[in-house]
Amino acid sequence: METVMTYSYDVTELNNESVSRMRFELGDTLFNPAELTAALSDEEYAAVISESSSWKKAKISCIKAILMKYAHQTTTTVGPVSYDFSQRVEQWRKLLDDIKSDMSSAVPLTINNIGGRDGEKPYFHTDMQINLRKV
Repeated sequence: METVMTYSYDVTELNNESVSRMRFELGDTLFNPAELTAALSDEEYAAVISESSSWKKAKISCIKAILMKYAHQTTTTVGPVSYDFSQRVEQWRKLLDDIKSDMSSAVPLTINNIGGRDGEKPYFHTDMQINLRKV
């Protein structure tokens, strides 16, 4: 039995973490014909999104999958017609680098209660080096 891959884009799904939103964020929204022009199928996007722990990690995984898919396409010349696919790979690689740099610069800071759990005294606190036996 042959598996049929689907290709869809629904603008009403852009507010959700959906296949359509991932297609929108990656610019993979035009299909003509879908099997030849879409970067990944709906099933491939859905699998990556469901296996990732965050949206940005899912986006990175999708771009890596797209890069692997396009890495096998080479520059081809048939008579006077030439197809150069290297620009496409460079564009996806640049997008991947941009997203990775955004993730590495976005370090979450937790100022409240550093070192302590809720309800516990934090490890670092005012007057922590005072010797209470001599006070």
